[in-house]
Amino acid sequence: MTEKLDLYTLKTGAFPARYHDGSQVEGPVYGAQLMFTGPDAAIEVIGKKIRPYMFGQPTDNVEFVQLIENYERSILKHAGKLRKSPSDRVVFTGVWYHVDFGEEPRFEPYVIHVVSNDGQVSTSRYKLEMFDYDYPGEGFKGMLALEATSPGAICGFLKVEATRISRVREMSPETAGLKPLQGVIWYPAEDNDEDDLPIIVSRLFAVTASDQPPVYDVDVFPGEARNPHRAELEAALIEGSARGELTSRLEAAFSTIFSDDLSEADERWVLRTLSYSRFGVYRGELVLREKKLGPITLSELANSSTAKGTWFQVRYGDDIHEPLFASFDDDDRCGPRNEKVILEPRRVPVTDGELTFTLASEWTARGSGAKVRYLAGGPEPRLSW
Repeated sequence: MTEKLDLYTLKTGAFPARYHDGSQVEGPVYGAQLMFTGPDAAIEVIGKKIRPYMFGQPTDNVEFVQLIENYERSILKHAGKLRKSPSDRVVFTGVWYHVDFGEEPRFEPYVIHVVSNDGQVSTSRYKLEMFDYDYPGEGFKGMLALEATSPGAICGFLKVEATRISRVREMSPETAGLKPLQGVIWYPAEDNDEDDLPIIVSRLFAVTASDQPPVYDVDVFPGEARNPHRAELEAALIEGSARGELTSRLEAAFSTIFSDDLSEADERWVLRTLSYSRFGVYRGELVLREKKLGPITLSELANSSTAKGTWFQVRYGDDIHEPLFASFDDDDRCGPRNEKVILEPRRVPVTDGELTFTLASEWTARGSGAKVRYLAGGPEPRLSW
């Protein structure tokens, strides 16, 4: 199929004219492929030159460059098989998948574009075994016959269906707080007689940077009931962040919304919004985030320190598991239980392998013979994008 689109990001292609002018009488058949969360990424191959892209732009991301070096021979071999002419450009487009600190990052391709010298683009579903983690067919959820024939109705229906089958609310507690799936890519059925149907991308949210919140599709994830004071806090926060200080406008906006009758939903929204800024809340007051020496509750650590999360460790008797890092979430910031978890400064830092922590909570029983504790004041892992 031929599409006019940005080759380096995942986008829905153009429907043929018959779907726009009403002459199409039958709906299409599409197959669903679950799509991992991550920035759009691509590998471009021209001759024997390989170039990585992320967020639609050339990138020198260290992990991405290393992955290409590790698989250079395989990438060139498969690109060579896809070309019809030596001058053809091959672009493998997908996402850079890394939401779990404990897992190695990887490139997940979904679409192959082959571009000829005259600009013609042939686009197809990625079903290769170019990487040793490729399993063609994995994550494919089957075919769906549609009754709709207008592009808007087709894309709308498929986005609703994507919400159902991708279960986007599930996530591992050891991730950076991002859901592992961001939606579904729909491929036209290969055995139909419509060879000009586009690939459809049902993206339920998008990521812009690893330290920024996902941008959710408001049609799929309706926003919480709007407090009339939210807009002013958002505007004041932008202004205060640009100036790098607690402005009088920001303090006034915070005082207005963070009142005694603050709803649970608004409290979570305020604390979550501030968590992506240099400002936080300490014992009801707006503060600049800083490194905390303790003693401090888990909620206070989440809401007022520069820490992005804590390490969580489990023990059974003398068997102590290695600590796992998890980014702060709404429960850490607002959960009543976490106000009772106190991280104390340790005169002798807690060590585990190469990790060293200056703050630690006491071991607390959690049932089935398990005890847990929180650790902070040490290194924090980072995502690779």
